[in-house]
Amino acid sequence: MKFKCVAGRFTSLFCPSLCPACRNNGRADGEELCPECMSNTPFIQAPFCPSCGGTNDGIFKVCRHCLREESFPWTAATSLMEFRGLAREMIHRLKYSGDTALARPLGLLASRRLSESGFRPDFIVPVPLHWINGLIRGYNQSRLFAEFISAQHSIQTRNVLKRRKWTRRQAKLGRDERKKNIINAFSVPDRKICRNRAILLVDDVFTTGATMRSAAEALLDAGAGEVRILSLARG
Repeated sequence: MKFKCVAGRFTSLFCPSLCPACRNNGRADGEELCPECMSNTPFIQAPFCPSCGGTNDGIFKVCRHCLREESFPWTAATSLMEFRGLAREMIHRLKYSGDTALARPLGLLASRRLSESGFRPDFIVPVPLHWINGLIRGYNQSRLFAEFISAQHSIQTRNVLKRRKWTRRQAKLGRDERKKNIINAFSVPDRKICRNRAILLVDDVFTTGATMRSAAEALLDAGAGEVRILSLARG
């Protein structure tokens, strides 16, 4: 696996015309992924759920998944892909296998979805890792793709959130455990930065929304005027 990741980074540096997802096919004009990978990526289609950013597949204002949740603290949500197939593979490679070359295509695709939403925040805030996890991984995947969104929109990325307690990995927990695991996990050391600001909070995967909820509540408690969220995938 480590060899594949090194190979992927080598390919992105010395063979920039190759698709960073499959590493075989050439990219399409104006795209970061090849036509085959673009067609195999399960992009979320309208109508969108305003609570999670996924497809609203019912007759209510929010999707059937969000009907059983308490109301979320953000104004609106945007998500790029369904967390399955190639989308799941790309995010896992970015997150767990050191394949950081994928941050660029995912970030650029997410920036398009942000453009479509019509929202222009004052700044972008990636969900932070605990310092122990950051030390082990060596990077924050949410920060990596957030930087590409920032560059496309000329909007600054700011690390205003601090993860003040270590938490168990959310993906390994059930719905109720996720909520308990992440309670009060975030703080805003310099609260004046957020005061009356419109903030875009970004993370890689939205499943129950527990992580985003805790982070958004910390930003709003620090005085943010509005928080909207963007995730690469809806789980």
